[in-house]
Amino acid sequence: MTQKPLKKLAAIFALITFASCSNSTETLTESTPETTSDSVVADLPVIAVTYSILGDLVSQLVGDNATVNVVIPDGQDPHEFQPSAKDIEIINNSALVISNGLEFEEGLKEVLENIADSGGNIFMVGDHITVRKIEDGDESEHAHGGSDPHIWLSPATMLEMLPALTTALSEATGANLSAEAKALTTELQSLDGEVESIISSLGECNLVSGHDEMGYFADRYGCKVIGAIIPSFTTTSEGTAGELAELKELVTKYKVPAIFTGLGVSPDTATQLAKELGIKAVTLSTHYLDGSANYQEFILKMTNQIAEALG
Repeated sequence: MTQKPLKKLAAIFALITFASCSNSTETLTESTPETTSDSVVADLPVIAVTYSILGDLVSQLVGDNATVNVVIPDGQDPHEFQPSAKDIEIINNSALVISNGLEFEEGLKEVLENIADSGGNIFMVGDHITVRKIEDGDESEHAHGGSDPHIWLSPATMLEMLPALTTALSEATGANLSAEAKALTTELQSLDGEVESIISSLGECNLVSGHDEMGYFADRYGCKVIGAIIPSFTTTSEGTAGELAELKELVTKYKVPAIFTGLGVSPDTATQLAKELGIKAVTLSTHYLDGSANYQEFILKMTNQIAEALG
């Protein structure tokens, strides 16, 4: 497969705030001087989080004890996002930076590496979970060194990193977050059980996705990843004609009733492929909240879409 060039985004210099889970949370985008943080939150420690799904979990933990800045706007492809000078400035000036840690935010790689190399305060989630690795084939076909960065698609994986994240946030904010951590642990355990119940009600759970993103979900809930339109961990790659032909054979072999597509995949390609196979093409939000109130709602919405399409 070939690599697509990363999209260049124009530099944007300001902040706009949004509220989530009753805490101060900001995302970096266009604004005027009148829309910057007010004096009420000016003295709070700033936590920079690379993308919205992690940002929501951090917000649920810190509550009113910090201002959470989400760097990549919800709806933009984290694989392709390029930071502005203002984004970099705010990341560098944060009390703590939280990232995926598995080269997921490709455009932020150099910025994050510089922070780590200079001894900055950075928490990489991938350092605190059991990382899914590709088992067969050439690692060059997957990016990220063969490590799957789509860690948030399993609540159990988020539970795995939660104690370490709580400690890092407590140290950065000076707040005792044990009560918040206990509450979020209970929420995620309940969510994990609910997802398992929904998926186990299916006769089979065979998944075909836009790119290779459903591994953690599949491993946790007994699904089988049949293939992907872009057989790579990153949307900055492309599938070849031969790989698409092989995918068609697998979909027919396993009688897959739907293709799940979304971020980074041409809608025309997915629709045409589904039409040729006589199955459904279902748009699935997997990389950003997409209007969901929180992480829990995001996971349940995605799970129910999968169950409805495969049921």
